[in-house]
Amino acid sequence: MEATSSSAISINGRIIKFKNRKCNCSIRATEKISESANNPNKLYFFYERGKCKFYRFWEPNNEEFNQAEYIESISQRFGSGDNFQQLEEEITILNARLMKLEMVWERVQHLQSLHARMHNLETNIHRRMHHLESRERSSRLMWVVNMALFCVTMAIIVLSMTSKD
Repeated sequence: MEATSSSAISINGRIIKFKNRKCNCSIRATEKISESANNPNKLYFFYERGKCKFYRFWEPNNEEFNQAEYIESISQRFGSGDNFQQLEEEITILNARLMKLEMVWERVQHLQSLHARMHNLETNIHRRMHHLESRERSSRLMWVVNMALFCVTMAIIVLSMTSKD
């Protein structure tokens, strides 16, 4: 198990910094937080696609990490409180954009449901048109047969009338 770059994650409001892990196949393992009853909120690494089926819990004793140093490094990266206020404003703007996107997504889903309904109606209309065309063809055939029978009947009547004279 070889450690690579570092990452950080928040578990129950605590920021935990850890070294990324590689599985036995030298592929970077994915980190997750356990939701099991036996190990609630515990960080673990896994990689299931490889032959090694890597799975290991994070142990804080194995990390060279000082949370105070990490918080200090964050404040150094972002500077004074003004930058934090600027970040909060940006987060507020991003949240507003996210809400707009959610509204757009709801509209898209509504349009998709309308499209599906329209498709169903179109299919139903097509099926009914086909049925009507089929009935129309049979009605035309029935009309032709009736006309032929009428003509034959009329011919018989005319012939019988002319033969009596």
